[in-house]
Amino acid sequence: MILLFSILVFLAVALLVGGVLLHRSGAAGRALDRRLRGLGAQDRALAPVEVERDNRFSSMPWLDRTLRFLNLGERLELVLYQSGLNLRSGVLVLLMALFALGGYLVGVTVFRRVAVGLVFLPAGLVPYLYVLYRKGQRMASFAQEFPDALDLLVSALRAGLSFSASMQIVAEESPEPIRSEFAVTVEEQALGLDFRESLVNLTRRVDSLDLRFFVTAIILQRDTGGNLAEILENTAVLIRDRFRVLGDVRTFTAHGKLTGAILMLLPLGMALYTWALNPEYFKPMLESPSGRTLLIVAGLMQVAGMLVIRKIVNIRV
Repeated sequence: MILLFSILVFLAVALLVGGVLLHRSGAAGRALDRRLRGLGAQDRALAPVEVERDNRFSSMPWLDRTLRFLNLGERLELVLYQSGLNLRSGVLVLLMALFALGGYLVGVTVFRRVAVGLVFLPAGLVPYLYVLYRKGQRMASFAQEFPDALDLLVSALRAGLSFSASMQIVAEESPEPIRSEFAVTVEEQALGLDFRESLVNLTRRVDSLDLRFFVTAIILQRDTGGNLAEILENTAVLIRDRFRVLGDVRTFTAHGKLTGAILMLLPLGMALYTWALNPEYFKPMLESPSGRTLLIVAGLMQVAGMLVIRKIVNIRV
């Protein structure tokens, strides 16, 4: 009974926290989408083009309904797509539940304490953290290759090709993940989707500030006129300058990040070393109420210090 109650509590908290984080992380992107949609908006006589897709978040009906009710399925699907993993939201949620259950069972089996099992419940976040890691890698690869893709696009435009044909060349000649993302945009335009809508969809699929600069520049140029090749060339120069400044910032903040990591891991390492060397010496910290209180306070202070250091060294360019 305690095991079932612990699992249900953890799943509820994990879904709630995940929903809040995804909602907050997507607020800026949704605001930008509204601004892009509003740029030069005109009444169109053509009916909107709709493409039929499989919108299920899971093959299990009850899990699909739950994800829709909690408004988590669509956000998880977007994160999974950006990570390049061919998974559905329901599979990710089930993996998180399995990891949480496994962590709980390991804690209860090894330490024979329910409280320790509850401490290991956050192991359920491991699959989601791995998805975020894969997303970060894929988005970083996109950002790194994007200036070269812009150069290719500018060369095609100066050769006399249309913008759609230039996008097709980028979709064929660029490395992944730029190739697949631009190919989707070209395909959407070929299926009859509005030009502006296809570009806005591109900014939804790819979490990149540089790409949003690119889309904004194209939409403004189509509404106000100008030399598109020159605009994109200047955009590529701006992106490369941002990368150079970002490299300098990372160099200057590397010492602070290393210091924060050491200060975070050193007390934990010393506690584990003391426990392994002389368990009787460290036992009062675990068995006495005052010792457990001190450990909880020390842990909270460590987390607070880590967040403060992270806030200081996390300089956005």
